[in-house]
Amino acid sequence: MILETSIQAKFLVPMAVSLGFGVLFSTGITLVLVPALYLILEDIKGLFTSKSEEITEDIKAELT
Repeated sequence: MILETSIQAKFLVPMAVSLGFGVLFSTGITLVLVPALYLILEDIKGLFTSKSEEITEDIKAELT
């Protein structure tokens, strides 16, 4: 459809191009960006939980 050269299909070529690149873009986002953001959020969550666990261990050490 993108490579169609007939006069009758000329008005459909922009739609086919935008649909094709939209599918490629959303596939890239889904396969690369979503997992990367998930790992970044897990790292941030790990920073906060490790600090709170250290504080809890310090408090336990002071009590014993």
